[in-house]
This record gives sequence, structure tokens and C-alpha cells, in this order.
Amino acid sequence: GHGRAFCAGGDVAAVVRDINEGHWRLGAKFFWDEFSLNYLMATYQKPQVSILNGIVMGGGAGASLHGRFRVATENTVFAMPETALGLFPDVGASYFLSRLPGFFGNLINIMRIISKFSVYLFTVLVNYLLSNQI
Repeated sequence: GHGRAFCAGGDVAAVVRDINEGHWRLGAKFFWDEFSLNYLMATYQKPQVSILNGIVMGGGAGASLHGRFRVATENTVFAMPETALGLFPDVGASYFLSRLPGFFGNLINIMRIISKFSVYLFTVLVNYLLSNQI
């Protein structure tokens, strides 16, 4: 697309608000649906291609990195902001980040966001193309 993001993830603040207002089942359903979709995508037999041309945050990582083919561009900005909210890096991030070389995955978890420049290091998990080559 022509927007700024591949996927900015779910509205975790709304889930927290629902839980604080006593509607915890809404939050449980949100996470059940999201994690079930991530599992389906990770185990799906047909190829899935994700072109990460823009912001990829939280749930957007789960909606893309479990597929067979992942393509980042110079516009890709990756973030796992869940740790800033006191959550663990979900959507299977513990799995795919642990496969990065050295301690890069741990750094992502601690720092929560990666700049455009650092996405080049992220290419262990993705292929890389310039956006004008897509």
C-alpha cells in the first residue's frame, strides 16, 4: 500500500482500559484471536509473502514474521513496544527474536524499537529490497 505502515499492531491501550473497567473477557478474546491467527500463519502450508514497507509494530510483527517470505525495505521501522507497557514481547517474538545473531534480539526487547538504519541487521529474519524494486 501507500500508507505509512505495514501494520502498527493492535490497540493494547484499549485492551488495558477494558480490563481495568472489568471487561477482562474482551482482552482475553483479543489476545486469543491474535495468537490463534499467529499460530495459523506460522503453520500454514501455503506461502505467505509480507512486504514490510513502513512501520511494523507488535501485532504487525506477528502478522508478518511467521510467514514464509518476509521482505523489508529502507522504509521499514520495526518495534516491539509491549515491553514498555510491562508486557512480554508477544506474537511469537520470543521465538523469532531469539534467532537473531548475538544478543540483537535481546537488545530489541530491551530497547523496544529499531531505527531504519538498524533494520539492515534485522535481515537475518527477512529479505531486503529497495522500495522502488517492489
